Formats: sequence, structure tokens, C-alpha cells
Amino acid sequence: MNARSAADRLEVWTYEEAGETIPSGDPSVTDTERSAAGLETMAARWQALLPGNRSRAAAQYAAGGLPEGQDVVRVWRPRDPAALRARLSEPPLAVWAEDDVLHVLWQGQADEVWLAGGVQPRLWPVPDTEDLWEASLRIRHLEQAVITVMVAPRLAGDDSLPKVPDFQVWRGPRAAAAASRTAGLPGHVFPQLRGTVENHTLDSTALGTSRQVTVYRPPGPAGPLPGCVLADGESAHAFAVSLESAILAGAVPPVLLVGVHNAAFGTRSWPDLRAQEYLPGHNRRRFDAHLRFVVGEVVSWAAEQFGPVEGPWVASGFSNGAGWAIAAAQRRPDVFGAVAAFSAGVVPQRISREARSANIRHYLAAGTLEPGFRRATRQWAERLQRAGLPCRHEEWIGGHDHLWWEHQFPVALGWLLAPS
Repeated sequence: MNARSAADRLEVWTYEEAGETIPSGDPSVTDTERSAAGLETMAARWQALLPGNRSRAAAQYAAGGLPEGQDVVRVWRPRDPAALRARLSEPPLAVWAEDDVLHVLWQGQADEVWLAGGVQPRLWPVPDTEDLWEASLRIRHLEQAVITVMVAPRLAGDDSLPKVPDFQVWRGPRAAAAASRTAGLPGHVFPQLRGTVENHTLDSTALGTSRQVTVYRPPGPAGPLPGCVLADGESAHAFAVSLESAILAGAVPPVLLVGVHNAAFGTRSWPDLRAQEYLPGHNRRRFDAHLRFVVGEVVSWAAEQFGPVEGPWVASGFSNGAGWAIAAAQRRPDVFGAVAAFSAGVVPQRISREARSANIRHYLAAGTLEPGFRRATRQWAERLQRAGLPCRHEEWIGGHDHLWWEHQFPVALGWLLAPS
């Protein structure tokens, strides 16, 4: 690495999102390293940007409404700390709406606090307090939204997150009743299923290591079933809850669900091994090895252990896992005949000749509050539709949210597995 590229790794840059200027940098570099090199830290840049961000957010609050083409924007107005504390009827987290503005208030000691789940801005410290943090977002169609609000506080030098973070599910008064499952949220106890969920460890030749696999087999007699591979298979149990409910209601045929855990599960490793295995442009060797593992080892093992699989498999996933599901079907349409992809952030620039010939079916969906993922997912749907390939594209009033992915999953399989 030359001197210039080494210095580039230490630099802090900014980007704009929801009306806010946000500092960013190489996630493998710490502020301690930047400070030691005599460079501006992320923390210093954020502090420098905060007054301007507050000023713009205050102007946006006063203006009312949303900018053209935007579904969410940061707003702010001065608040009385005593009035905010009165909102904390169940500390440390309060979430409430005033007209089309969603307010989040968290109480605690931290150096920085982010939201995770359906919306993901950084919380701002409340002036004249040492323990209150806030965020206010004006959201289009807020009355129809379902949003998981999860707080991720962080102390300087500590990259770990709480095992069970503070969270709430906020539901608008006109929200769809179906989007109410919370099986995948931290600390949730899974309901008893009539089918079986089993965890297995496979020793992989392609990966050169072992990998966890979680398999859900629905209730019913033995016999051939359609098969679905789920990226980020550590979420398979939560997805099985919504899937089984739909199967028992007759909305989805019984499906064998095989969840392949990601390489980074349970760690905070860098470089991002999950992205390297799921997105073909990051590390071709790791992506190819993972794809060989799934198509050459996992699907044959699952068919032997849990009964024959009927027809081509469905590739499914969310976020980077959605990118993997799309890419896997592009490369191996002989194995994957359909794709269920939610909130895909990275999609191919073109449709492969093999996938076009195989007439791969796609169910694609994303939320209105995740602009980049929404845009990429829509772009892939439009490419497929222009090519005349079967594709259903949906959007929800919400964001990058497990709750919505679990809700969409059985809907996607019901459409993909229906007779053509």
C-alpha cells in the first residue's frame, strides 16, 4: 500500500441522507488511529456538523411537508428537557408521533447513539442534559407505517452492542394488521411450531471450514417439497414462524426452508466477511466458494436429510442476502428457479443469458424509508420487467426492518410457487 492510499484510509468524508450531513470513513480505522496520525476524527467531524444539521432540521420542521421525491427527512425543534423526561413513562425509550413526525427519545450514558431497525439515524444529544438523546423524522404516510425502533448506544473504544437492545415496534393507526409479527426481535421467545426447526453444522470442502445451517420442515406427511435457501440463515427460525402460519392458512404450500448462516454471524470482524460472500463484486474468491458450498453441498445434503426437493430451489434473502439471492440465480439457474429478495442494496447491471433463458421468477420488495435499498430493488425489477421476465415488485411503508422481511417472506413464496 502506497503512502497516499494509506492516508486515504484515515480520511473522513460526508454524505447527505434525509436532510442531514453524515460523516463516514473506512470502518476498519478507529478514531484513535486518526488522532495518532494528526488527522480529524469521526467524532470531531460529527460535532462540527451538528450545529448546521440542527439548523437545517429546524428550518425543515418549520417549513412543514416533505421535499419533492423524499419520503423521510430529519426535523428538529428546541425541546424542554423536563417535558421530554415526562415522555419516558417506561424508561429508557419513548416513541411517539405528532402529526407526520415520529419522535424517538432515549435515556442513557453513551458517546454516540444510533437507531437500528426500520429507521437508522444517529440520535442527537438533547441540549442542557447529559443523558437524553433524540431524533425526529417527518415521514410520508406515517399513519400507515410499521417501524421497529431499536437503540444502539456505543461508548468510545467499545464496538460491541448490547445483547438485547432497547426497542419498540411503532405502528401507525392505519397500519396493516398483518405486519405485526415480532418473532425476530431481540429477546423474543419463539412460539411453539407444529413443524420442526433443527440446527446443524456442516464441514464444508468449498469453504475449508464448518458452517451452521438451520432447517425448518413444515408439518405434514413425508414426501417431496419445494425447497428454499435463505441467506443469513440464523434468521430462519423467525422466518419459519410467519411461514408456518401462512402454510397452515393455506396461503403457501409446505416448503422446506434451509437457512445458511453468514460468515460473520456472532462477530464484528473486518473486512466484512458477510459482504464478501454475498456480493460478487467484493471478493470473487469468497463469493464463488460460498456459492459452491450452497449449490454443491447444502442443497444435496438437505434433500438427503429431509426428503427429496420438488422442482428448482428458491433463493431468498434480505439486504446483502437479497443481493446474494439475485446473484445466485443469475449464475446457477439450473439450481435456483425463483428469487425472493427484500431490500436489495446491490443488484446486477444486466441479466445473464442463462437466467433469461430459464425465465427466472422474482418477487422483489423494499421499504419507502430505506432510499438506497428501495432504489436498487426497483431498478432490478424494472430491468426484469423490460426483459419480459416474471417479476412482482412491492413496497411497504417502513424501512430496513426484520419485521417487514418476515411479513413479506410467505407472501413471496406464495406467489413464486403458485402455478404459472
